[in-house]
Order: sequence, then structure tokens, then C-alpha cells
Amino acid sequence: MSIQEGFAAALRLIRATKGLNQKDLSGQVTGSHVSQLESGKTSPTVKAAAELAQALGITPSALLAVAVAADSEVTPKEVLVRAISELENLGLADKIPPPSAQAMDTTHPTSVRAAATRAQVQGLKSQGLRQVDVAKELGIPRTTVQRHWH
Repeated sequence: MSIQEGFAAALRLIRATKGLNQKDLSGQVTGSHVSQLESGKTSPTVKAAAELAQALGITPSALLAVAVAADSEVTPKEVLVRAISELENLGLADKIPPPSAQAMDTTHPTSVRAAATRAQVQGLKSQGLRQVDVAKELGIPRTTVQRHWH
């Protein structure tokens, strides 16, 4: 089975358990899209999964837990217990995550290296070295020195 098929099975199971038909779920997600999702012909976006979960009266995590359980042939409870364990191992289980990726205070490793190179270039420049000498001293291309020179 695939997660796409697991999602199809979960969607159909929860909908049937709640006594709903596909049209009951249509709103932001069209009835034809619900049909395609339940037949496993397409995968939902995160937004569509959240909208479907809301229409079903459950959380998106519950819907996805049932989907993963169907795919993995385990119970939804086992999926959630494993997820909690994984989050605890990451130190994230009891933390509220930032609202967006932009809100995270992380610097890309390339930016850190570039800042360090710029500082080295500027330091050697202040000592009176020429660009070609700085490139030789640091073992970097002259074009990199030029980029960090001004």
C-alpha cells in the first residue's frame, strides 16, 4: 500500500463511520476531488487535508494518523505513540513550534561561511593586502575575494 492509498482508505472509513456522503465533505474541496481522493487517484495538499478533516469534525493529525495506520498496517494509536516518541527524541514534543518557517531564527550554513569569509577578507584588506594576495593567503578564488571586498 502507499500513503496515497492509505489516505483514500482513511478518508472513506472516517466519512462512512460518521454517516456522511462525499457531498457532505465538499466545500473548499469539490465533490469530484473528494471522489478522486477516496479512489486513490490523487493525493491531497496539506490545505485540502486540513479542510477535509474540518469537514469530518476531526483534527488533521487524526486524519493523517488513520492514513498512516492504513498504509503501515498498524493502529492509529500506534502511529500517534510513535510520533510522540519521535517528537520527544527531537525535543519538540512539549514546545510550540514557530508559526512559519520565516519566524525561525536559523541561518543557512552557506551564509555562515560567507560571513566568515567576508570577515577574513576585510581583515586582510585592512592590513593593506591586495586582492590577489588575500586570495593566495586564504586559498580562495580571486572572484570570491572581489565579492567580499567592498
